[in-house]
Amino acid sequence: MKKATIEEQPLSDLAAVPYQPASLDIWDKKYRLKAKDGTVLDRTMDETFQRVAKALAGVEAPEKQEHWYGRFLWALRNGAIPAGRIVSNAGAWAHKPATSLINCTVSGHIHDSMDDILRKVHEGGLTLRAGCGIGYCFSTLRPKGAFVAGAGAYTSGPLSFMDIYDRMCFTISSAGGRRGAQMATFDVGHPDVADFIRAKREDGRLRQFNLSLLITEDFLKAVKEDAEWPLAFPLTPREAEMDGIDIHDPKQVIWRDWPITESYILDEEGRVACRIYKKMRARRLWDLIMSSTYDFAEPGFILIDRVNEMNNNWWCEDIHATNPCVTADTRLHTQYGMVRIGDLYQSGAPLEVVVDRRALGKDGRGVETRSACPAFMTAREADVYRVVTEDGYEIKATAWHEFYTDRGKIKLKDLRVGDRLLIQSGKGLFGKEGSEQLGLLLGLIAGDGHFTHRGHGQESVVVNFWGKDREFAPIIASYVNTLIAAKSLRARRYQVSPVEVPSRDHIFVRSAILARVLAHYGLTRDTKLKVPEVVWRGTEACVKGYLRALFQADGTVNVSENSQSCSIRLASSHPALLKDVQVLLANFGIFSRIRKRRKAGSRWLPDGKGGRKQYPCAADYELIIDGESRDRFMEEIGFLLEYKNLRYKEWRKGKALRKTQPFMSKIAKISYAGKEAVFDTTQDDHNTVIFNGMVTGQCGEQPLPPYGSCLLGSVNLTRFVLDPFTPKARFDWETYTEVVRVFTRMLDNVVELHGLPLPEQQHEILRKRRHGMGYLGLGST
Repeated sequence: MKKATIEEQPLSDLAAVPYQPASLDIWDKKYRLKAKDGTVLDRTMDETFQRVAKALAGVEAPEKQEHWYGRFLWALRNGAIPAGRIVSNAGAWAHKPATSLINCTVSGHIHDSMDDILRKVHEGGLTLRAGCGIGYCFSTLRPKGAFVAGAGAYTSGPLSFMDIYDRMCFTISSAGGRRGAQMATFDVGHPDVADFIRAKREDGRLRQFNLSLLITEDFLKAVKEDAEWPLAFPLTPREAEMDGIDIHDPKQVIWRDWPITESYILDEEGRVACRIYKKMRARRLWDLIMSSTYDFAEPGFILIDRVNEMNNNWWCEDIHATNPCVTADTRLHTQYGMVRIGDLYQSGAPLEVVVDRRALGKDGRGVETRSACPAFMTAREADVYRVVTEDGYEIKATAWHEFYTDRGKIKLKDLRVGDRLLIQSGKGLFGKEGSEQLGLLLGLIAGDGHFTHRGHGQESVVVNFWGKDREFAPIIASYVNTLIAAKSLRARRYQVSPVEVPSRDHIFVRSAILARVLAHYGLTRDTKLKVPEVVWRGTEACVKGYLRALFQADGTVNVSENSQSCSIRLASSHPALLKDVQVLLANFGIFSRIRKRRKAGSRWLPDGKGGRKQYPCAADYELIIDGESRDRFMEEIGFLLEYKNLRYKEWRKGKALRKTQPFMSKIAKISYAGKEAVFDTTQDDHNTVIFNGMVTGQCGEQPLPPYGSCLLGSVNLTRFVLDPFTPKARFDWETYTEVVRVFTRMLDNVVELHGLPLPEQQHEILRKRRHGMGYLGLGST
């Protein structure tokens, strides 16, 4: 099999920036066309573009096909990125004749009959075989124990039929090698709602489904009022007559909007008469939902009335089967380290993410890893809110983003000050950048280093050592020389040596070349008090080195007067640095608290000339580690020099250490933070990830009407930068506008080539021609 390659591009063309190996690997495995025997048919990425452009241009009138082929190919080469099924399957029908160009669909309403239940299983199988995911609403099936007159028996209920759909999906291999994906929704007023909530607690059951409840405004009102909530299902005229049901008696019947009206009793407003099977306190049902989402992260939660209210096609459709998110600067804990999700979105890389065992519904603390889809943008501009805990943990997210709390899994909009949020409780993943020596050097500069223009007037970096720490100066000097030798382009030998100032008990190491080398790693005068990106993405040794050196410079072992308590403390007048360090520590399973110790103001300090002088001083803050996290810090990280480690060891002698920390942090403030682009990922196992050290939920699905389809594309903004990396850099609005115009026609042509297997799906997509276009690369642009 031929290795993935790309065509050579002119060096003057921005497209000459090469694809990353990971990009080529994903293209080769998922989107490159190959014959049955594995023979490569798309020799290059550009040949994939040619295949897609040719297929979509084939929709045009014969005399215009050549013109639009050229325009579509031009758009693909200049930043237009269709959805995955389009790239994989367009123009590949000779090799994959039964595949679709559509990623996701929603089933039609399932009527309460054996014929239609099995018909929808058949439709679902055909849809999955074509490569599409599919969602269903199962609350249109009568509850468990209801009598079926035609069969003369009692039904086993909708959950048992969901098992059939689950096994069908498990059995069918989705086109293009994708695992079959299904979603099930369920009305909160159905008599079997409690069984639906608990369904996935059974080991191995419904593993091909994501579950979500359809929550109505009426239910939320009942919860607020702690009212009785009727669980009911539609009534046929025959059932009303046979069972002596008085449809005008509110104790027996409630009138509700229902997606299916055939065969049921309707009032003048088109509502369906529903027999009340039982009632339960709305708050009790709410608590059941909350405890299930907390313990098992299922089911999801859809405010279906609001979804339909905000739907642009409200006049012709209702939605019954279905996104949360964080800002670009939020750090996701992955195999690449703790990386900003905006950067992950730019890379499009596949993800392994860290998840907390408690969010998986498992006993005990700790973390595990799970695969997740590449990061994606959920909105280019959304209202976001800042959540800050008493201990300093912080995140910005949309109102719909979910958090794990002591009250269960709760959306941000429903969080309250005082709620306790789950914090990462075990060691996570680390990246592949940097070394222990680099981490040590960066940490010492952040703690006891500074930048200066002394000497030859060049910007130099200085690392200071005072008192007992002076013994480490020669070692750091050797690290500096090794780093400079590896990065410097100078031919001559360059050596840095420690400089001693005996009168001040002080040794320092200074280098102008080191300052330039460190700028390569993102450390400058302006960024000294921020954790460098190389550390965020660093190896475990690199991160440990950074923390060990920083704590050596500015940290202490604080033992109480009676020696009953001991804590590790890091002092700084820069709370943003401490917040960064807090997230780094969380990835070791170390819980910490940030406290303000002294307000800003003037203080009398030594003036360096033997006297004292009044100086303006910033506020002081401390990061505090105690309890079992203190012990884990000393085991995993510790201090550079033994004299600080010995202070802890002496305190610990003879003491029984207990693991009692809850790894929770109480919310102190929730505030509106403005509008920003927001991003997310999807991790299938309980839909949970860790952002900024905090255990949260993540994205679900897009809401669609019956037989609706998801047809999407994105535009890569980085392709429109002219004269990049120069003072003349600018955005090519003219080309961008033309790409959007051409890409819109391309996506509309997909409607004609959809490849959907069901007539109802075909009718829905052809009638409404629904498609969406987003963008990527805004930060880099």
